[in-house]
Parts: sequence; C-alpha cells; structure tokens
Amino acid sequence: MLFVAAMAMAGEYACTFTEGGWNKEDWILMKSPRWDYIGGWVQKDGYIQNQVSDEKLPGEQLQRETNYSSMVYKEPAPGNATISATTLFEYKMAPLIVLANSIDKNANGNPQYAEHWEIVLFNEGLNVWHHQIVDGKPYWRKAAFVNIPFEANKKYTLVAQVQFTSKCPILTVSCNDVKFGCMIPELKRGFYAGITGCEGINRFYDFKLVIK
Repeated sequence: MLFVAAMAMAGEYACTFTEGGWNKEDWILMKSPRWDYIGGWVQKDGYIQNQVSDEKLPGEQLQRETNYSSMVYKEPAPGNATISATTLFEYKMAPLIVLANSIDKNANGNPQYAEHWEIVLFNEGLNVWHHQIVDGKPYWRKAAFVNIPFEANKKYTLVAQVQFTSKCPILTVSCNDVKFGCMIPELKRGFYAGITGCEGINRFYDFKLVIK
C-alpha cells in the first residue's frame, strides 16, 4: 500500500486518515489511566473512527470504558506548535486533540497517559480538561471552556495552538469562529500531540502538526 502522508517540510507533519493516507507506525496507541481497555481505530472510506462496543446508554451515548480510542504522533514537539484536526461527532460528543507531557506505561507495558490535556469538541461547546495522577489515582479538572452549540454530523476543524512564553505556556483553541485561550503552566517542551475519540462515534479526517 502506498503511504502518501509525510513530513512536508522540516517541523511539519500532515496526514489524511484515508486508506493509504497515513501510516500507523507514525503513531503510538495510548490508553487512559482510568480503564484497562485499549481501543483501536476503524478505517472507513475517507476517515477513521474510534472503535466502539455495541452497548449503548439511553440517548445513543456509548459506554465510556469501551469506546475510548487515542493515539499520539510519535515525535514530540520541542516548543511552540499548532495542532489541527478535521473531525465530526455523530451524536453529541466528544472528539478531541490531546497534549501529553510524556508517554508512561502501565503494569503490562502498554503506553498510557499520565499528565495530559484534552481540547474537546462536543454539542454544547469546547472544553479544555487537565488530567493528572494524584496520590496514584487519575484526577481531572476543567481548565477552560466556552458554551456554544455545535452540530452533530458536521465537519469541524479543531485547532490548538501552544506558545511557550517567558512566563507560562499559553494554549489558544479555535473552531469555526470561536476562539479562546488559557494558561497551561504545567505543559513541558517535548510534549506529544494526538487525537482521541470517546463518549460516542467520532470521525477524524486529517491531522496536522506544525512546529514554529
């Protein structure tokens, strides 16, 4: 199979999630520290979607433990970067861009998140979640948000811009005409960037990482 995605120039990675448009070897499949489940990705015609179970909760929301699929690009970002992904949610939630300080491993040797951030798109707006391990247990808090409706079954380009300043790293999030930002002082240079699909069926059409 011909692999057509590549580093277009120094400091940039871009791919489309079409058949042959991306290379799985460029990505590290990650698990959440919240569950033992490790979800993969399903290749569709023109996009990938998170692997989900058939068990659904009322209102078409899926069981969280068995629909979480996440991966990060294998090369860390050394500093300022812009990450973007074209995505779609079929019901209410919740495709996202993820930023991770490191790649840890669980007791079985599987790559697992420790401290990381989720930039989340869903039907009621955009959220930034900060995840940590506190006293050996997963802990998360909402670091920033904006409430505005987004439509199901519609493509959106989600963008996360990271800028390391003399005082503190700044995260700027944009999607359509919505734009907001927050401080993320715990983010370190050399972070990993990727995507996660969860809480419903999420499609991803492309991904781009630009180092500035």
